[in-house]
Amino acid sequence: MRVVNDGSLAAAVAAIRLQIPLSLLDGAGELPLLEVAGTLPPVLARRPVGLELRLAGPARADLFVGVTPRAPDGRAVLGWARRANAPPLVRALEEWRSGVGWLAWNAKYLLLEFDAARDARARPSIYLAPKCAANDAPVEVSVNTFHTDPEGLVRTLAALSDTPVDATAVAELERMLVALPSFAEIFAAGAMLSRASVRSPRIAVRRLRPEGIATLLTVLGRRRAAAALVPLARELRDLGARFILDLDVGAAASRCVGLEVHAGSYWTEGSADGWAPVLDVLVARGLAERDRATATATLPRPRRPRRPALGISHVKVTADAARLLPAKLYVGVDGAHEAVVAWSQARGSEAAVVAEAGGAR
Repeated sequence: MRVVNDGSLAAAVAAIRLQIPLSLLDGAGELPLLEVAGTLPPVLARRPVGLELRLAGPARADLFVGVTPRAPDGRAVLGWARRANAPPLVRALEEWRSGVGWLAWNAKYLLLEFDAARDARARPSIYLAPKCAANDAPVEVSVNTFHTDPEGLVRTLAALSDTPVDATAVAELERMLVALPSFAEIFAAGAMLSRASVRSPRIAVRRLRPEGIATLLTVLGRRRAAAALVPLARELRDLGARFILDLDVGAAASRCVGLEVHAGSYWTEGSADGWAPVLDVLVARGLAERDRATATATLPRPRRPRRPALGISHVKVTADAARLLPAKLYVGVDGAHEAVVAWSQARGSEAAVVAEAGGAR
């Protein structure tokens, strides 16, 4: 295998990987994951780290890291962006860290998604979280900052992707906001930098019931996606599931629509409660393989001294027009830096942790 040097996020990702069954992430899948992590600053392990896994098909993974631009991890990611020759992200982080500009005034933090399974060297997608979101309890009419300035949001995402502002994306986002049911709100918005739909912002809307999903997709002209996703949402709602809808807006938007399914308690609690019946439905519908569903149910574990919390954030089913694609699994790890310390002490160095993750399995 390619040995990854100490002093990167690779040691944390390797420690996480040792907790993931081979049926969900095999050797061919972990190598590009470690390659990506080997370029990133280790301070990111002090924030939650996420993996996107597949419940069917190749056992590959993508990597998510959270960044608070005005915190120490933001300084480290700014340095990484300079080394990675990413001028739009550098400009955005410099302005954000100064405390002025649209991002500083309207966004709370950002999330970077690295498509390691597709191309370990591709530019990451960038997701923004709004300020003034109803995180503690639902509110009937959201006042979060992405609702109050949709044009500014589209303009900012265009700057991050280094593309012209798409007026059709602004118009479609405004139609979406008008059509949102009570209590629904934008949870995140992203620039998909390495996708064909790069000019089209990706919008995630939370607190939607199946009826609200149907209404929203119909208003936006995604009727075939609604026909595919709404019956699944209704079946899962009866099991206590909650939903977030992911879709692109604008003339260049992908026709794919993703349904995030959340169950049980918040992922940082490390509990598997509520997930077994959801996974059974996905298996019955041919959207997940039984062995991976079984492995998924064993993943969650609460945080303990020198052991991070590992939890299921959600699963996502994507409708490509009227066809449902195999489900993806999103797991989060809180406290990965503690696992690195424990494993490093046991193995002698961070490099040994990486080598064990990449070679022993």
